[in-house]
Amino acid sequence: YNKFKKIINYYKKLGIKVIHNNQVLQIKKLLKNKTTVFTGQTGAGKSSLMNRLDKNLNYDTNEISKALGRGKHTTRVVSLVEINKGKVLDTPGFSDIDLSVYKKEDIRNSFKEFNVNCKYKNCMHINEEGCLVKHYINEGKILNSRYENYLNFNKKIK
Repeated sequence: YNKFKKIINYYKKLGIKVIHNNQVLQIKKLLKNKTTVFTGQTGAGKSSLMNRLDKNLNYDTNEISKALGRGKHTTRVVSLVEINKGKVLDTPGFSDIDLSVYKKEDIRNSFKEFNVNCKYKNCMHINEEGCLVKHYINEGKILNSRYENYLNFNKKIK
């Protein structure tokens, strides 16, 4: 629980609204009078959340895979439903994303906590000596998981 609390607090500090999927009333308020798309990795729980938001939906879901630690792929088509006077699209999950349309600088700039005054003006925060981002990671000011995601995204760009 403390691990998740640390991650949640980190994202909140970045200005990202964090709502737990058991806070159904808060999620419904966000959906009201809007069109929303539920998208994410296969097995993340999009359809399960849709079922919690509207008990009449009864979308197919599978048990959690012990090997993957997440749900198994069930959604095959995009569904549009009305929830709390808003329209919600439930989409099939994806196993990978294509970042080839972006430059490495775009990826770096999208991690707003990496916007620090490094030794080098165009520091990519990968191999540069004296990188402030890597220093902040070592101090625990930047989540290691965020940095790992950053590195993985950079590997996907040619």
